[in-house]
Amino acid sequence: MGILNLLIFTLSFVLLWKGGHLLVKGASGVATHTGMGSFFVGLIVVALGTSMPEFAVCLVAVIEGSSDIAVGNMVGSNIANIGLIFGLIALISPIVISRQAWVQQKFPLLFLLLMTFAAYGLSRSAFSIGRGEGMLLFLLLGILLFLPYKKSPEEKREILSRRQDNSVWKFLFYAVLGSLLLAGSAHFLVNSAREIALQSGVRELFIVVTAVALGTSLPELSTSFVAALRKEQNIVVGNIIGSNFFNLGYLGLVAVIRPVDINRSMFAKTSEFVFLIVFTVLLVCLIGKTQISRNSIGKKKGVLLLVVYASFLYFISASLS
Repeated sequence: MGILNLLIFTLSFVLLWKGGHLLVKGASGVATHTGMGSFFVGLIVVALGTSMPEFAVCLVAVIEGSSDIAVGNMVGSNIANIGLIFGLIALISPIVISRQAWVQQKFPLLFLLLMTFAAYGLSRSAFSIGRGEGMLLFLLLGILLFLPYKKSPEEKREILSRRQDNSVWKFLFYAVLGSLLLAGSAHFLVNSAREIALQSGVRELFIVVTAVALGTSLPELSTSFVAALRKEQNIVVGNIIGSNFFNLGYLGLVAVIRPVDINRSMFAKTSEFVFLIVFTVLLVCLIGKTQISRNSIGKKKGVLLLVVYASFLYFISASLS
């Protein structure tokens, strides 16, 4: 039975990644046809697609009564997006942010910091996220989505050069197929994670904030890796920022559907929420520093993020053992 759960767990990872990949491919294609620029595609459209695994797992977990999986997955995924994925991308290809890109990114970055503190405060107040708190988190996400976005001349030329005729329906098909794969695999991932935790004696929360969170972040890793190789810096940064936005907003949406209980251990001195705040502050500082000192986010800063992420894994494993 243990081997079967492990096989289901592994297969669910693969299907989550494939579903996310198809959804990103479809969403990006539709975005190109509708005239969106690269940063906006990364921040909204690609991030929307890559965050669907987290939303699917969170929703299924809450419906099935596993709040630890729901919250741990969202928080753990946001930490993995910054510490692991952004750190790895910086090692592969230094991230250079232009002045025009910074003008577009600075408000979403500060807004992400605000939303992270809001999620911490709302969760900490009563160790739960009720429908009112969930509505507020989802409203903050909505504010970001409806902000006016102005494309640069370079982005307009890029859009015109990438448009292809008569292929929008193909991209829509990819998006729908990816969504179906995400929904089905999320159900099996939640159930197999719970069974593995019970059988191995490992706390469910530890499995979620590490293995499950990493698994649901695979679409972000895949998309960011491809974008980095193609020197699409706007998509890399936009995807990381946007994915973290959507994860927190989705947590609010799930709480509106059904209130979510919060494990008190997530608020200790070296806990999941504390590390989430640390990583979000680091992301804002690293990107902001590129405009102050005119340098890039390179290998040294990538190593810094990976070291902090390794520290997160160490402290969480120690606190939950």
